[in-house]
Amino acid sequence: MVEHSSQEGPGAAPGETPATVDQVAADQEADPAAEAARLRAAAAAGKPGAYRAYAELLTGRGRLDEALPWWARAADAGDADASRTLAICHKDRGEFAEAERWYRTAADRDGGCAFGLARLLQEAGDAAGAEKWYERGAALGSVECKTNGAVMLAARGAWDTALERLAEASAEGDETAARARRVIQDMLRDLARWREALARAEAEGDPEEAYEALRELLDPDRRAMFERYPRMVAEAEALYAGAAAVGSAKALVDQALFIARDPSRWDEARALVERAHGLGYDGAAYVLGVWAEENGELRTAEEWYRTADEADGGHIWACFNLGVLCVRQRRLDEAERWLRATGVDEKSRDPFGEGEERIVTALESIAAIRADPERMPPAEWAERLPGLRARAEEGGPDDWYAYADALMRLYRLPEAAEWYRKAGTPRALLALGRMLYEGGGANGVRMVPYYEPAAAEGDAGAAYDIGRIHDEAGDRRTAQIWFRRAADLGHGRAAWWLGWTSEERGGDPQHAERWYVRAARSGLVPPAFLAGRSMVRRGACAEAEPLLRIACEGDHEEAPYWLAQALRGLGRTEEAQRWLRIAAETYPDLLRRYGDMARLAIPDPR
Repeated sequence: MVEHSSQEGPGAAPGETPATVDQVAADQEADPAAEAARLRAAAAAGKPGAYRAYAELLTGRGRLDEALPWWARAADAGDADASRTLAICHKDRGEFAEAERWYRTAADRDGGCAFGLARLLQEAGDAAGAEKWYERGAALGSVECKTNGAVMLAARGAWDTALERLAEASAEGDETAARARRVIQDMLRDLARWREALARAEAEGDPEEAYEALRELLDPDRRAMFERYPRMVAEAEALYAGAAAVGSAKALVDQALFIARDPSRWDEARALVERAHGLGYDGAAYVLGVWAEENGELRTAEEWYRTADEADGGHIWACFNLGVLCVRQRRLDEAERWLRATGVDEKSRDPFGEGEERIVTALESIAAIRADPERMPPAEWAERLPGLRARAEEGGPDDWYAYADALMRLYRLPEAAEWYRKAGTPRALLALGRMLYEGGGANGVRMVPYYEPAAAEGDAGAAYDIGRIHDEAGDRRTAQIWFRRAADLGHGRAAWWLGWTSEERGGDPQHAERWYVRAARSGLVPPAFLAGRSMVRRGACAEAEPLLRIACEGDHEEAPYWLAQALRGLGRTEEAQRWLRIAAETYPDLLRRYGDMARLAIPDPR
């Protein structure tokens, strides 16, 4: 969406630079320790502006833990920018309720806080709340609020009001508003043109012309338009419904594709594509196959792909998808036949064709699997299967799960899915979700309900997987919530992710260090190094030493240098020299591998 993003990082509100910042920087250069002591004394005495000045000094030194109470005092004293800074810090830490609380303390009187609150609510899916606070911020003089509020109005189709407000914001010098206004005007002109072209085809009663009139809607370059302006999804749906009414079966499929963007209308979308198939449109079967595969319906997907290939006299991508489905189930001879039915092979491929490269890669994967017995169904599980089947037929959920697990190990995925579903326990549903998503090509977000029961019972791995799915889907906020749950349950990689994002995105090394320490407790080497390095940098050499030794034992290439620095800080110079020599031996390898980036990580130990 063409709009202003959140103002990241503690400090000034949009368009504002605190007068104290430059002065603090200059004073720190003169005598950092004396200036810190002076500002602390002034803040402790409650002198005007001192809370904020001392908080800014601590924040600038990466000591956010110590800074937050002083930012809070400044906010309680009426400093709106301090409220906003607190909100941003808590938001970056994933503490969204606390962030909202601090934004609300000043949003009624400060445009920057109104903007931050609106963005926070918008990211949480509260469109009505976001619009309300953009409106309030605009009334307080925030041009950013005026622009973002106008874009939200456009997103739901209030075009005239949106354009009027964007014109006002543009006149106030907001280039973001000017760009958004141009984009919306172009979009509305295109919409009028599509409507006119469709009306001509309707008048002539020509189904093919009706479909062709809307071809531009399928241009990949327009995908972002539909994501940014959901009203355009409804407009596209209506246009394709008009083309379908003229008699275009292809238009039914594209209408369904737009409807399917709303998960609550999934059955409606599928029914339209099935109707198009019934009307003789061959491409409908392929779409139904893709949808079934994304939903984890493997048998149904295979049936529709076969139908698409038969109806079309050779549907290249139906053949490809069938080949991949068979590879996943270790039906390798069948997989190779489907892939070669595409007409593409290792010799005839176009080296610049991305699609053909995918086919050849799939063929190469078949050869690699055949050459590696470890990647084939294990014979011992095949021998155990009859006994497990007998127990499953007489037993209950645990026996059903055991049989499903054996089927999964033998790559009999459709059968395994049936027995996992029959078992229905949190453990079985989690195994089903992982099998379909990680090994079956299903859509991750659609598989989340299979992970949730196990996560609700305290399974840290399930919570982490949900976070990873949302992270890969681009939903950073939801990912952060789930990674936090997983980390609280003891998942090391989740804690590592939280530490990394806190340091890299939020500029909060203290918060990051705590997460790195928690991650290191699970035995992970990289966060042990990151925690140890952070401690050395702040002078906590005794705390750093055991973590850096863990990293060295794990062969982390940068750890010897930082362990040497920790030992040097503890006055153990002979030990430090030994580790510096190790660091010096590996440093040329670091330079070759990372170039100048290695010099940024550590000075030359030699």
